[in-house]
Amino acid sequence: MKFKLFISMIFIAQFSGCATYETQLNDSIQVNNQGIEGRLRTLQNEIDELRKEVNQINLRNSQLNSGVLKEESELNVNYDNSENAKKEFESSFELLRKGNYISAEIALREYVNNFPNGPYTDDAKFWLAESLFSQNKYNEALGIFNQIINQYPDSEKMMESILKSGFSHQELGNLSAAEAIFQRVIRDYPNSSASSLAEERLDKMKELDRFDN
Repeated sequence: MKFKLFISMIFIAQFSGCATYETQLNDSIQVNNQGIEGRLRTLQNEIDELRKEVNQINLRNSQLNSGVLKEESELNVNYDNSENAKKEFESSFELLRKGNYISAEIALREYVNNFPNGPYTDDAKFWLAESLFSQNKYNEALGIFNQIINQYPDSEKMMESILKSGFSHQELGNLSAAEAIFQRVIRDYPNSSASSLAEERLDKMKELDRFDN
């Protein structure tokens, strides 16, 4: 009887020990799992942050590439426009040089319409006015000479445009306006070819005035 009781006590002790060990093991596994889950969450957050940074870098690269391509495209367009403007202007001027005033007028008007801000627009307008003047279209010519005077203050054709506006006024019979313009040319551009022509015109106007009187 005592032996059986002893065996039972040993069995109970072993069973209790096993249960305690299993509990401790389960607790250890749970703690370990929680640690792993925490590290996984941390790694996932880091991966998400890296993805955001990569996306931002790709976006910046895309924007930079787009900007470079746009600049290159604009440069190509400007180059093409400049080359086309030069060719069209030269062909239009050649018509005027050959005395084809009507054809030159049409071509120069087309140039001004195609290249309103082109590198030769002020020159094209000047020669357009010249083609009109040569066709006795003095009023139209005067309007374009005045455009150059008012819109292109730094144009190389400024002096000639002022002088030719005086010629146009003279042809239209606006003698007072013509005289004032010729005096302006003499004052603003002394010792120039335009000044000499203005003086000649003034002298002729004075002679005619004396003759009429």
